[in-house]
Amino acid sequence: MEGSPSLAWRDIPPAHRWGGISALTAVAVFAAANAIWAFEQPAPGSPAPELIDFYTDLSTRIAIGGLASLSSIAIFVLFASALRAILADVEGDELLANAAFGGMILGLAAGLGAESVNVAAALRAADGELTEQLALALFDVSYVFGSYAAAIGFGVASIAIGMGALRSGLLLPRWLAWVALAIGVVMVTPLAGYVLGESAVVPSFALFAVFGLRVLRGSAQRVAA
Repeated sequence: MEGSPSLAWRDIPPAHRWGGISALTAVAVFAAANAIWAFEQPAPGSPAPELIDFYTDLSTRIAIGGLASLSSIAIFVLFASALRAILADVEGDELLANAAFGGMILGLAAGLGAESVNVAAALRAADGELTEQLALALFDVSYVFGSYAAAIGFGVASIAIGMGALRSGLLLPRWLAWVALAIGVVMVTPLAGYVLGESAVVPSFALFAVFGLRVLRGSAQRVAA
């Protein structure tokens, strides 16, 4: 008994369909929203004048991208709910399912804070009210929420997905399940922020996208060999 990519669409349970669609949509929206401005973000520890220039010059793009990112968080909540249902289904119990759901919500809560603080800084800059002290505070808070804090939650979800895949023989290829576990372990430690910085959530988001594709192809279903 193993997952099969040949299942018809009608044979895939609704939770699995919604899980795949929401994962791919949320990752795509988040990536597009951040591509608007994130490549020009200053490095941590940058001086206040550089931060003010960043928020002032890119204020409109940061605001638009931040609001779009908030929309992706709403879609990720749907994915978190579907992920819980899928893991409970393939595992037969709810331990990993609850861990994955809790990790997703923790990561999304941190992301909500990061995007909101970043947008607040951009709006202040657009109004000419962003002081050096405020720029430093808002940038640092947003950075920590979006890297270290968010990585912990998404790391827990990645570990749950990897363990679920290994124990069930479904969801992911075995080698990718081990990769998911490794990603999760790194992300729940300070290594995530030190090694990846503001990109700390990228590995887990790539994993969620692959997971979404797999469940849409029927890889979370047990079918006759």
